[in-house]
Amino acid sequence: MKYFEAHDITEYRDANGQTPEIMMVDGNRAAGKTTAFSRKFVDDFKTTGKKFMLLYRYANELTNISEAFFKDIKGLFFPDDEMTDKTQAHGAFIELFLNGKSCGYAAALNTAGKLKHYSHIFSDVGQILFDEYQLENGFYIQNEIQKFISIHMTVARGQGQVVRFVPVYMLSNSVSIFNPYYEAFGIAERINSRTKQLKGDGWVLLRLMLQEVAKEQEKSAFNRAFAGSRYTQAATDNSFLNDDTYNIKKRDTTGLQALFCFYSDGDTFQVYGNRAEMYGRRGGVIPDVPVYGAQHHDRTGDIKSIQTSGYLWAKVRILYQDGAFTFDSPKTKRAVLRMIFDRL
Repeated sequence: MKYFEAHDITEYRDANGQTPEIMMVDGNRAAGKTTAFSRKFVDDFKTTGKKFMLLYRYANELTNISEAFFKDIKGLFFPDDEMTDKTQAHGAFIELFLNGKSCGYAAALNTAGKLKHYSHIFSDVGQILFDEYQLENGFYIQNEIQKFISIHMTVARGQGQVVRFVPVYMLSNSVSIFNPYYEAFGIAERINSRTKQLKGDGWVLLRLMLQEVAKEQEKSAFNRAFAGSRYTQAATDNSFLNDDTYNIKKRDTTGLQALFCFYSDGDTFQVYGNRAEMYGRRGGVIPDVPVYGAQHHDRTGDIKSIQTSGYLWAKVRILYQDGAFTFDSPKTKRAVLRMIFDRL
């Protein structure tokens, strides 16, 4: 069976014909993305001495990281090699060793502030791997994009240069177009079910669909038992798991209470709801209900953001995640998602 190969990834160019520094690779489950890039990083270190960084979200994901990263590829490609790790800087990051020689580091987005103090240590990092950058539960860490940028700036200093070229390879199954990285690069508005490649300034997105892998998954007795499951389908056909259009439907607001209105990119939206559901639609400001701004540029004068510690914010997130938040149009859905991601 043919799996994804990562060694020719440097052939791709961004929208300006330049070598991209951010390469996103989405694909159906078990297509070999993680295995391919893990192998590439170890091969690159063994042949050129290029060190790497493994990037995660939370520091608790770094426990036993050398085994988690190396166990599978050791059996497949590196049976004679050993990888170990050592906690550094009071847990701020982990240093990785291949056969006793330092080969790279593992760090977490939620320790971005601490990592700034150790930029001199990371000056020998040549590439970064960020696996599972899309989350199935949709709960990204607060200010995730800002922390992602901060860590790259921390790593890309040194060796007599203000900014070094340090490519980031971001891997994921196709989960949702409404993730903060697609939002940051404007991908959500451009992508569709037929997209195989998108390019921007400094970045490239590849969407893989390996038919042989999909066919093998369909043969599985376990997967056949759940053949009607949206989750099984998404894992097989590389469609986006959380982007069904079932929650786009106009409806009457009878029986629902007007909860709040909000501004987003020059438009006004209304949100109605009760204890079990919410409904969003385009419309003017409703008298005597709170009015918020979805993003920073929507907040002027008395228009503020929803308080993330409040009951209303928790309700918005939970009902959306549970599929109990419906919308009159894709535009309204995008506006609500922008509001959510702006507050993460």
